[in-house]
Amino acid sequence: MTSTELSPPAAIDWPADGIARITLARGDAHNTLTTELLAALEDRFGEAEAAGARVLIVTGSGRTFCGGAHIRYFTDPASPLYADPRAIRDYVRRILQVFARLRDGPFVTVAAIGGHALGGGCELALACDFRLMADGPRIGLTETRLGAVPGGGGVQMLSRLVGRAKALEIALPGESWSAREALGFGLVTTVHPQAELEQASLAFARRFLACSPISVAETKRALYRCETATAEEADRIALDAVAVAAAGPEWREGMTAFTEKRAPSFRMEAR
Repeated sequence: MTSTELSPPAAIDWPADGIARITLARGDAHNTLTTELLAALEDRFGEAEAAGARVLIVTGSGRTFCGGAHIRYFTDPASPLYADPRAIRDYVRRILQVFARLRDGPFVTVAAIGGHALGGGCELALACDFRLMADGPRIGLTETRLGAVPGGGGVQMLSRLVGRAKALEIALPGESWSAREALGFGLVTTVHPQAELEQASLAFARRFLACSPISVAETKRALYRCETATAEEADRIALDAVAVAAAGPEWREGMTAFTEKRAPSFRMEAR
């Protein structure tokens, strides 16, 4: 077996109390979305949630944040996906299921993009709430140059983030973009020198530790649900979120702390 086959596809660590970090650990294989990596990511997401993570950072190793789909699945005649559109559809559905754990998780999710994020790698970043990127790597939905479609989140999420016209400009030509260009599009949140990305992502993550975990989870859930809701439905979603927060101890603690002119003491799941 090679060292790549022996190493875990994704690892989790806790760089600070309440902050979990998942690293795609097969940089020598471009961190492509193999079935093994997808399973490992789902397990690591579950670990972070079970341990009470307040913020989850997702990053990659080597020169690639995530290389997207594992192309060998489509080109190797021995692969069960080879020349089988239904099997390929199921593979992309599995990617969507795993990425949904980021979108639907009760914690804030931050993609720390220190390497290229192309195709499905860009879609992994889109599944996160925020995208911090090093100045050097490139990002983009390159599927159309391979005869494919960015169905792992690109066509679903990109226009919500940058608007339809810009999403068409990004996705249709299948080009990659610099971090600064992506920042101008609104595709990434901030850009940092490569050497500063890790600390920048931790500093960004710490901003949310002063907030009520329940309030963050309910606000995030409501924002995503309201994107496709009518005005009346959006009001109901917001009111439901308020009711959930108001029923918990963190609401009372926050209001009491404000009255007493002190910092609130929300729960902290430390590691």
